Amino acid sequence: MEIEEASFSSPWDRNTFVATLEDDRCKNVVACIRSKIVGYCLALEMNTMIHLLNLAVHPDYRYKGIAVALLGEILSFAKERNKVYVFLEVRKSNKAARCLYETQGFRHVSTWHRYYTDTGEDADVMIKKLGQEG
Repeated sequence: MEIEEASFSSPWDRNTFVATLEDDRCKNVVACIRSKIVGYCLALEMNTMIHLLNLAVHPDYRYKGIAVALLGEILSFAKERNKVYVFLEVRKSNKAARCLYETQGFRHVSTWHRYYTDTGEDADVMIKKLGQEG
């Protein structure tokens, strides 16, 4: 929860976080340095795709490749499960996250207007088709 609260203006509440961790349809990965959790990625397995729900790295450990590694784990999982796509929503204002996803082959496919209820901000929907470069 510390990383969640440090990473998002409207963090998930504890109940939502625990429910996701306990959901059998979810793939959850963590990054640890010297037994300390420094990042995590939560994703929901769906019929033909994976919905990336949440990815965060502790502010002290950002820009060290941790987010790329976490995302790589989810992409590998998706390929192992023969999924066709991985998709996510990201705030339009979150330039660092959008850049990360773009460098990992995600493409903007849609904008959901006023998606975030806390601010009314739009969300960019991004998709990566698996089995393709870029």
